[in-house]
Formats: sequence, C-alpha cells, structure tokens
Amino acid sequence: MNCTDPILWHTLSEVLKTGSDSRDPVKNVYYDAVNEFDHTNSFQFLDPAFLPGGTINVVNIQNAASLYALMIMMDEVGIIRVADTILKYVTMGKVDVESTTTATRLYNYMQLRDNRTTIEERSMWYKQVFNIGNGQVVSDMATNENFLPQWETLMTEVIKYIDKYESAEDPLRVSKSGINQVITDLQHNLSRAASGMVKIFIPEMYAHLEDAIAIINAEELRDQLGHGVSRDLWNIIESVSQEEFNYLPNTSALRTIADAARNIILDIARYNQATFSETEFQELVKNVEAFIIAQNQLESESSYGSNDASGNGTYQDDMDELQNAEQNWDF
Repeated sequence: MNCTDPILWHTLSEVLKTGSDSRDPVKNVYYDAVNEFDHTNSFQFLDPAFLPGGTINVVNIQNAASLYALMIMMDEVGIIRVADTILKYVTMGKVDVESTTTATRLYNYMQLRDNRTTIEERSMWYKQVFNIGNGQVVSDMATNENFLPQWETLMTEVIKYIDKYESAEDPLRVSKSGINQVITDLQHNLSRAASGMVKIFIPEMYAHLEDAIAIINAEELRDQLGHGVSRDLWNIIESVSQEEFNYLPNTSALRTIADAARNIILDIARYNQATFSETEFQELVKNVEAFIIAQNQLESESSYGSNDASGNGTYQDDMDELQNAEQNWDF
C-alpha cells in the first residue's frame, strides 16, 4: 500500500497492530481476547449525580409558570375577549366614556391591537409548551406531549401522599419519593419545552393582559356594564361574556387554577430535594390540592385550551365589525 500522509499511515498502523488493548467490542468477535465489562460501575451517565447543572433551566420553567397563568386568564377567563368587546361597545356608542384617562387608555389599546399577539399565536405557544388546546403549530415545531401525563402523575402522587400523610402516626416519615421523581421529570420537560421564542412573547402577553384589565376595571365602565351589587372586575367579565358570547366563565375556579398552577410550576423551577424545606413542600402540596379541587369544578369543559365554548366565532365577527368602525372612532 502506498500512503503519502504520515498521520494517516501512523493511525492505520496502530489499528492494524495485533495484541493491542482495544476496548472496541467488535474485537471480541474476531479475536480470542475478551474485554471484561464492568456491569456494576458502568452507565454512570444515567446517575442523576452525574447530570450537568445546565440540564435544568430555571428561567425556562419560570416562563412556563407565567405562560400557564396567562393562558387561563387571557383566553379561558376571557379577559382579552371582554376588553375587545368593551372597545367595540365604546366605538358603537353603546357605552359612553367621559374620563380622559379611560378614553386615552381605550385609544392606546386600539392603536396597539394589531401589534399584540393574536389568539392563534397564543394558542400556538400553549400547544408547544403544554400541548393544551387546539392551536396550530408551525411546520417542524414539536408539541410537548409529555407534559400533561407528567402533570397528571404529579396530581396523583400528591393525592397518594396526602392520604398517607393524614393517616400516618408520624407524617414526617411518609415517603416523598414519587413526588420527587415526577418533579424532576417536569423540570427536565419544561426546561426544554419553554425555550426559544416563547420567552420573548411572554412579557408582551403580560403587558396586553394588564392593559385589558385596566380597561375592564375602569370605574365608569363597571358602572355601565356590571350587574348586581358587586360590580368588580370579575363581575364585568362574567356579565359581558354571558351577554356577548352566551358563556359564563367560572372566574373563581379559573383564578384558583391560574394561581395554583403558577405557584406549582414556580416551585418546580427551584425544587431541590436536599434544600426544599418541609414548610415549602407542604405549601406545594396545598397548591396541588387547590388546583385539583378547582379543576374538578370545571370537569364539564373539554380542555383548558379550547376557545370554542366561549363563542370564538362570534368574537371574530365582532372584531371584524370593530375594524370597519374605526374610522368613526369618537368619544
């Protein structure tokens, strides 16, 4: 053989040497020498102690916590739908506005509307991170199909823990291993799923939510749109939703779900079995219990990500009508 590259020739010579102490398992097929395999101490890369610190991304998990709460408040409670409807009412003269502050807020909200995330865009993020709802994802975007099974497993493990904790002579000796394991799984799951562009949109979505709440909660609008004695933010949301979309959201249960889920995921983000105190752990258990109870109140709903039940078709028709009326905007 004629080989002019000295480095390649040296490498080839080493490979062809017989009697070399190679760990290549193929050698066991063609040579008599058998390499001993350590079944006990191999596969160390599977041991959690050998996982690199970057495997769990706390910031990504925290973003998932905010996104879950935004999902419930913006599109299940329907705060964005209601704020847009109030904007339509004012444009059509159905509701009157005298306060300069409220008028300016409504005008700014209208001007920014085309720059905000749409229901289709938000639904895409919900689908990507949680696999919740009917959102359409872009080509080659993976949906987080493992989240819901792991989330449900966390609920199940906490229920088992509560049963054992309440009946145990020494509650502190009740094993937390099942909860520890599923939290670790969720940490890795959300570290990956809540990465990328979704983190950029979450602050914008929160700003949109704040603006919508400020409009709904304006005193002069509450006085005109509310029903009954208690004309607060939630009363307006329920009243407008029922009148406009034939949908009465259970705002109390949905608020509990948003708050509890957010706190649970924030705890998952910082959870460390060695440093998480018993007080913190019991608070996590309480939040899971609150989430389960509130979720059971909404068991008739098919999914938290669906918008069909809240009149999305009518809502879109109304938004089209609003766009046509913008030229006649007048306070």
